[in-house]
Amino acid sequence: MTRAQRVRYFKTHLENKPGSLLRIMQQLKTRNLGLRGLWGYASNGSSAELYVVPKDPEKLRNLWTASGILQEEGIGFWFRGVDRTGALNKSLEALALAGVNIDCVDAVSAGGHFSSFIWVDPGDMDKAAKALKVK
Repeated sequence: MTRAQRVRYFKTHLENKPGSLLRIMQQLKTRNLGLRGLWGYASNGSSAELYVVPKDPEKLRNLWTASGILQEEGIGFWFRGVDRTGALNKSLEALALAGVNIDCVDAVSAGGHFSSFIWVDPGDMDKAAKALKVK
């Protein structure tokens, strides 16, 4: 069974050079700040974008705000369940039938389980939550 829940994500910009991600991850470890997920990519030659979904959103918000590196905060949906062919299809169908477009999706599987994050337009958040039967 696929479980879904709303989660808060945070975005920051990094220099696109060796060690930039490491410094962020060391800072999170020092503060004992665990993550549910992270994604990063180069956005041009000299900079990169990093998105993180923390286990403790308040703690990360406070840390990144104090550090001056918080660029964006938003809400997305976290899905997880047993890894099987079509595991996300019912959720994707619910969103499609509700007329909710997906802005971004990431997914990974390991050890017989999968996890996925889906972002929708902020204006469609409540409609998406209702379609997914998420609070």
